[in-house]
Amino acid sequence: MAITTVDLAVAGMRNPIPFVKQGITMAAAGAIRGYSPWYAAGNPGASTANAAGVNGAALTPASGAVEGRLTRSNPGSGNAHVARLQVNASATGTLWLIDRLWHNSGLSVTSTTAQAITPATLPARSNDGTANGAGIMAAVEWSGTGGAGTPTVTLTYTDQDGNTGNSATLTGVTTPPVGTFEIFTLAAGDTGVRAPTSFIQSATRTSGTMHLVLFRLIAAVDVTAANNGGAIDILTGGMPRVYDDSVLQLLWFPSSTTALNFVGQYIETQG
Repeated sequence: MAITTVDLAVAGMRNPIPFVKQGITMAAAGAIRGYSPWYAAGNPGASTANAAGVNGAALTPASGAVEGRLTRSNPGSGNAHVARLQVNASATGTLWLIDRLWHNSGLSVTSTTAQAITPATLPARSNDGTANGAGIMAAVEWSGTGGAGTPTVTLTYTDQDGNTGNSATLTGVTTPPVGTFEIFTLAAGDTGVRAPTSFIQSATRTSGTMHLVLFRLIAAVDVTAANNGGAIDILTGGMPRVYDDSVLQLLWFPSSTTALNFVGQYIETQG
């Protein structure tokens, strides 16, 4: 039965999924840049850097190198939705809950020529439950501390409507620490990435290990005071859909470079 009332949402709530993460000093705040605790100690435990290759891998919980996800189960019937997301953090910022759909490895940090990508088809977890890329964002994630280069990075991609050859860009931050998550700005009018096809840097990053990640934003919570909490629930969060086999990951967007720890919980309702 579809969840159409508060009573049904409450009846369908699953057990809380707790999370605790020990952060590190952030990269310079600003731009469209976050911190991924994917590789950080805590609960869930740290993931390992994936070895999917430049063409990458579409992700489900059964995929390799997804240990850093929030562990959940698909509903026996019906759909899953966010019922509550709560976090308390040692510094101010915003926590995102995302679905990690695809990632790769093997990108050269020193190359300044185009690196071609022939990706697998995305899983059917775009905003509308298809593989068309609606609402899918792209980012560079660092699993090994980067060097001092600050290039303009351009991602060529197919958009949510199937248009090819579109370009997304970002400006790299100097010496990105592990977990730095640099999000691309898409071409005007685009709402998502269906398939990345080429990756190029205007200058070398000199060192480090980076990955391309495709993801969908599910929910967000603000922390407006250090050591204080923020939360959304079925009324304030809009009960966004969580598709079957989602690979749930946390992202932190800091307001400063202060080293961070955070703790919280995620609750789903299913029905």
